[in-house]
Amino acid sequence: MPGFTEQNLLNLIAGGESTTLELKIAPPRPAEVAERLCGLANSLGGFIILGVEDKSLRIVGLNNSADAIDTLLRAARMTQPPVRFEPSEPEIYHLDGKVVVMATIPRTLGPLYQAGGVCWMRRGTHTVPLGVSEIVEILNDRGSLKWELLPARKATLKDLDQQKINTYLSNRSERSRQGRRFDNQAELLVGLDCAILPDNQDTTSLKPTNVGLLFFGQNPQFSIPQSEAVCVLYQDEYGVGGYVDRRIITGTIIEIVDGIEAFLRSNIKIGARIEGFKRIDLPEYPIEALREAVINAVVHRDYSREGESIRVFIYQNRIEVHSPGLLMPGITVEQMYRGEVQSRLRNPTLGNLLRDVPGYMERIGSGIRLILRETQDMGLPPPEFKELGEFVVTLYKSPQKPAKSFIPELTPEIKAQAEDTNLTEPDSRQLETSLSKFTLDQSRRLIMVMQYVKEHGAITNHEYRELTKASENTATRDLELLVTRGALKGIGKTRGRRYTLP
Repeated sequence: MPGFTEQNLLNLIAGGESTTLELKIAPPRPAEVAERLCGLANSLGGFIILGVEDKSLRIVGLNNSADAIDTLLRAARMTQPPVRFEPSEPEIYHLDGKVVVMATIPRTLGPLYQAGGVCWMRRGTHTVPLGVSEIVEILNDRGSLKWELLPARKATLKDLDQQKINTYLSNRSERSRQGRRFDNQAELLVGLDCAILPDNQDTTSLKPTNVGLLFFGQNPQFSIPQSEAVCVLYQDEYGVGGYVDRRIITGTIIEIVDGIEAFLRSNIKIGARIEGFKRIDLPEYPIEALREAVINAVVHRDYSREGESIRVFIYQNRIEVHSPGLLMPGITVEQMYRGEVQSRLRNPTLGNLLRDVPGYMERIGSGIRLILRETQDMGLPPPEFKELGEFVVTLYKSPQKPAKSFIPELTPEIKAQAEDTNLTEPDSRQLETSLSKFTLDQSRRLIMVMQYVKEHGAITNHEYRELTKASENTATRDLELLVTRGALKGIGKTRGRRYTLP
């Protein structure tokens, strides 16, 4: 049976071609269709609809639906591996008395599809070939390549900290005693996948793997600079007022987790109540949920992405944990909101090492459920999970009662801005302080751009102008101002410069 109602399909077509939709007035050559199928499967999945003109969105219909279906099926068999449809065959629909055929292509759960010896990717409304570096990045992102087991660049066994290795061995949990099966430490490191022996060489040529350096290194960031974490405390809800505190956390994985936790604890307000003779601490965020979000970011992130680090942002009303890399195939944001996610580690060796250290990975596979439960138990808004070229977990403070009238010093214009964004009274004071350095028009634009980046992950000069109706010079000045204040990071130096969270 068709999976769409007639109205749903009309609504889909009305949106025009996109990253997930390809429209064709008639069946193209099978080889061309194969490229389109690969592009969709390698990206977000999507639909190909035959019988609709792509520019006018006019429903033309097909004279021979059987030939159209045959073209789609032949094209699917021409790809490597063969692309599958859901349902298994293209569907026939009748719209406005005309016949159209639609194929639904799911997002790949692992393999990278190719047609004609080329891997294709859907970008916007175009299907483009991927370069070698892009292919490697995608395979790493999906866990198909084992980055953690590759030899660490510029590193030797001398770069491992002997004391950290001894501490790990002495503190291992009872469920893992693998170290006893090896005659010496070199064999142990190889057995733990923390070192690798090059072909036809003796043990004196051992090199640490990436995971060995991350876990036991004296200075892991020397060889793997992207393994650091950046923590920032902002003055306000948007970051436009600049930051109050910024720290770069370095060291091994355990030191990074502990460093981020220390930064969070030092910047989270702790209230209290007295029960009998006991003081009960009442933090404004659930500490266990934050710690779980940080550990998940460390274990699941894509370390192959050079120049990208874990970032933790503390705003006036929320905390965001940004982890480089997308969700592993088969895991969706929707599953996370339902608490139905089973753990699938991008870095399983790292996860196993952490599991042997008490206090870090006891809840493997149930971290998302813990975050959901902890926020619910504290009466906080539900956490937010997003995939914006990276994975972002956001925890919110309990919303205060909106202020019906703000403090007298607020100008009517800033008051309107605060009311438009549903700020509470304390937040509105902070907003006034942050925006006091800007003109009213500029403050309005800065709020808009930070909201846009939060929703879309990045913004360009062109998108800024479309959003605010500002001139190119004004857009450049505003965006670069946010860069200098630490609210945004600029990527690239040409007209295609993008601005993301730092």
